[in-house]
Amino acid sequence: MTTETQQAATAHIGFVTDGGLARITIDNPRQRNAMTVAMWQQLSQLLDRVAADDSIRAVLLTGAGERAFCAGANIDELAAAMRDPAEMRRQNTLIRDVQLQLERLPRPTLAVIRGACYGGGCGVALACDIRLADSESTFAITPSKLGILYNLADTQRLINAVGAANARELLLTGLPVSAARAQQIGLVQHLADGPELERLQAELVQSLLDNSQYSLRWTKATLNYLCGHAAASDISEDQLRQAFEEAFSGGDFEEGSAAFLERRRAQFRWPEG
Repeated sequence: MTTETQQAATAHIGFVTDGGLARITIDNPRQRNAMTVAMWQQLSQLLDRVAADDSIRAVLLTGAGERAFCAGANIDELAAAMRDPAEMRRQNTLIRDVQLQLERLPRPTLAVIRGACYGGGCGVALACDIRLADSESTFAITPSKLGILYNLADTQRLINAVGAANARELLLTGLPVSAARAQQIGLVQHLADGPELERLQAELVQSLLDNSQYSLRWTKATLNYLCGHAAASDISEDQLRQAFEEAFSGGDFEEGSAAFLERRRAQFRWPEG
């Protein structure tokens, strides 16, 4: 196991690799894991590191402690940016780009949510592939309470997750929703507590680590292309069709079909060999 912590004062993004799993932690518990500009920059650097390391097969993203996954923006930085339109544009662009980077990361991502998940925290969670929350978690998206707008990419992700009607309610009212309601509308896929949450987290992580990286990475690319991001994608429809065809002559399909016939667990090796 290797550990690296990127720090900016006491607020930082924690990073740990454990076998093929990268654990990323939003760590600013004194401010309910609010994200500073430096933390967004650190997260971007870590996502670049994950993308460049083929030994990393999946990402687990959490918030430090039990009170919050992420409560959104750092209030002091937000207040300063409100007095400086150029700085506000810079921060908005940074946040938009990092969330897109997370969404398009060529690794499966699991967000485990405990406590408050507000504002930019919801944006981070929605950019992950799978969301698991405890029953005490609460969720809110509050631009209407600040006199601002949710950006286009965030709105599209929200609609993809919960549908247009529920997205309208969340954005227009700005009211918090319970974990149970979040699961009901599709904002999270799983709810669990205590040992059951740990068991389900481990089960999901293991499945992501065990499955074919070829399948997972190209499936993510296909889903992102089809979920309203084709115009912004760096992957073309022709590339997706080619990846589909080439899968049937690839080593992972050979191993997967052999394992199925032999009733054993597949040992996928792509892209290493």
